[in-house]
Amino acid sequence: MSAPALLLAVPILAGVIAGALSSVDAQSGLVPLGAAWLAAALALYRGRSGLVVAATVVGCTAAGMSLGARARVETTQPALLAWVSRSPAADAPVRLTGVLREDAGITSGGLGAVLDVTEAGGLSLSGGVRITVGGAHAGSIRHDWRAGRTVSLTAVLREPLDYRDPGVPSDRRRLARQGIVLLASVKSAALASVDRRGPPLSEAAGALRSWVRAAIAAAIGAGRPRSVGVVTAILIGDRSGLSIEDERRLQEAGTYHVIAISGGNIALLTALLVAAGRAARLPARGTAAAAIAVLAFYGYAAGLAPSVLRATLAGVVYLAARALDHRGTAVNALAIAATCAAVIAPLTILDAGFVLSFGATLGIVTMASRFVPIMRREREAGRLRTWRRRLLYAAAALCAATVSAEIALAPVGARLFGRISVAGLLLNFAAIPLMSIIQIAGLAALALFVFSPAAAGACGWIAHAGTTALLGSAALVDRAPWLVLDVPPPGVGIMVAWYVGWALLLLSRRAAVRGAAAIGILVSGALIVRAPAATVAVAVPRPADGWTRVVFLDVGQGDATLVWPAGASPIVVDAGGAPGTSFDVGRRVTLPASWAFGVRRLGALVLTHGDPDHIGGAPALVRALRPAAVWDGIPVPRHEPLQRLRATASAYGVQWLERRAGETVIAGAARISVLNPTAPDWERQKVRNDDSVVLDVRVGDVSFLLTGDITRAVERDVMARFEPSPVTIVKAPHHGSAGSSSQGFVDALRPAAVIFSAGRRNPFGHPAPAAVGRYRAAGTRIFSTADEGAVVFETDGRRVVAWTWMGRREVIRGANGVTAHHKEH
Repeated sequence: MSAPALLLAVPILAGVIAGALSSVDAQSGLVPLGAAWLAAALALYRGRSGLVVAATVVGCTAAGMSLGARARVETTQPALLAWVSRSPAADAPVRLTGVLREDAGITSGGLGAVLDVTEAGGLSLSGGVRITVGGAHAGSIRHDWRAGRTVSLTAVLREPLDYRDPGVPSDRRRLARQGIVLLASVKSAALASVDRRGPPLSEAAGALRSWVRAAIAAAIGAGRPRSVGVVTAILIGDRSGLSIEDERRLQEAGTYHVIAISGGNIALLTALLVAAGRAARLPARGTAAAAIAVLAFYGYAAGLAPSVLRATLAGVVYLAARALDHRGTAVNALAIAATCAAVIAPLTILDAGFVLSFGATLGIVTMASRFVPIMRREREAGRLRTWRRRLLYAAAALCAATVSAEIALAPVGARLFGRISVAGLLLNFAAIPLMSIIQIAGLAALALFVFSPAAAGACGWIAHAGTTALLGSAALVDRAPWLVLDVPPPGVGIMVAWYVGWALLLLSRRAAVRGAAAIGILVSGALIVRAPAATVAVAVPRPADGWTRVVFLDVGQGDATLVWPAGASPIVVDAGGAPGTSFDVGRRVTLPASWAFGVRRLGALVLTHGDPDHIGGAPALVRALRPAAVWDGIPVPRHEPLQRLRATASAYGVQWLERRAGETVIAGAARISVLNPTAPDWERQKVRNDDSVVLDVRVGDVSFLLTGDITRAVERDVMARFEPSPVTIVKAPHHGSAGSSSQGFVDALRPAAVIFSAGRRNPFGHPAPAAVGRYRAAGTRIFSTADEGAVVFETDGRRVVAWTWMGRREVIRGANGVTAHHKEH
């Protein structure tokens, strides 16, 4: 492995990215590829080394583009997706047959798995489908649903939906890069069957995974599900046993990487295999060859998920070089592993895991190239003879590796996750050794379980103790939340400035250049943390001075409204939520969209009531946007989600205020009046829609009526407190349900525009046709987040401009006066 590895890797990776992200045809790169290789051959024949290099770079880039474009077409445009798109009965059950890509796991919705379909509706069709099996008996088929087996089932197919807001990444594209183009729901396990077992190697791997799960559960013992989940994840990559809360804490702590099979796990396993070979006095080449075989089967048995594939490839490359006695730089070994991963699964290069894995490793390798010579000099000087000195230098090496990885990944983490975890700098000193202890103890428990369950139990206790310490260390982010910085995704220019600055600082020998690089690093780092609008990845231009902006975000079946009065801090009314799932709408949708609209801090977070589709995303906003206060309505002491949110607000020093009908707050150009609820005369035992906080946000002659989930039972009382306005814009109560937006409510308001905040294909039928009809009959302009994504209104108190993220634009002039302007995208 020498310099040619980088010469081949960089253009191939760049070409794959270009082909995957562009619309070029897969065959379009073949012509320049052939021409480049021909030119390289001629240049080599004539001894023109410069032309050989140039032609090789062009050829590798063209080859990468063809690979990327072909993978894009195969995954995003499979025959199955085209067939479903043409099907006239989109909601009709379909009989599917296919091969399971992974072992089934328990999810919040039932039993989950990914199926590579081979037949649908009696036709030979292909495409990846994520399956969810519901019903009380879904778990009974989990043991039989193993990777490689062919199953048949009757399911309802649907396409993945995106949240259409600025700053929110496309979930459809993310799934497509994983080879998943459709989602499928199976009502009952009785509608599914296993048709054929997998190939012998696949069955052996499946049996091994099943045995590992059972053995780890037995060794660790009943009553310790958290430890079982963590150890199983570290050993075979099965994270289905992890709780949502534990995953969140580890992610925020910057130590989530230790529970996924990645470079650290594979490196430790490789070291154990090499040590075992030495202990058995096997030849170095024989040890390397045997370790390659074990490592390859281990990766295969762990499912060869992208992270497993990348780590296994890196281990195999290292061992192969060892077997061939081939010395080379670590950077070139990394380049070979990255190239192999990109060629085997081109679209994984766009996944966050690819960037994180190779970015962290590159940072560590770069630092190691400077640290190893120091260690060599210290060893030659005889300063590493004592254990104390060795431990000191080992700690220094771990510190250097941790800092290097954090430097390499800080802008990437901010771009991909909107978060920089300072805690990771501290916690990885504990997390990495603890992961090693857990992995070694887990492997020992498996080895001993066959011979002595009692001895396996002792190792299981060690793994449990390590897991308890690992999860306990991650709890630091709850006690010191300031160690996690929530930041808007930075733009490409700031990221480039950060990495160029570090490259110059590390590589240049001129003091002036290094000084300028250090200044550039500090400035770009400050811009990433402070994130002014000009430096973020997606930024919606602010309205003109003196104009107020009201945004109804697309949060699916829920509510989230951003109110930004001119001259005041922004306010968010409700935060969305996805009941019954682990999907964090606040972190994944409401917060990124708020950032894109320029929000950095909130004047208030208003919770109309405690239903999960209104407050589910609130914790993320409290943590990231630190509102000056949370406004609540009638308290519900026994409602646990509200009480947990109240505790979170208290931990961040956020004031909690209860609002009642009759109160008025002035916020810049807006006068905010509370029209509901009235003071309670009895303690609420559960959340009620009619207790929703209803706000009249008035800017000059324009009123925005935000109604929460009230029903017709209290609409009359709300209207009695509402002052008529020349221009009224209303968020339809209760997502446009049939039990709200009564005829009297619509007649009294005569709104110029109504917004239905509802999810596409929602199971409740919102908005109800009758409710839509009443508004339409009143001459009201209809807007829907389900159809148009985020809906934005901007006003100076007299004029109102409305536009949507999908391109609609109108000027609202009054109750029935609307002038349509051109549509734009």
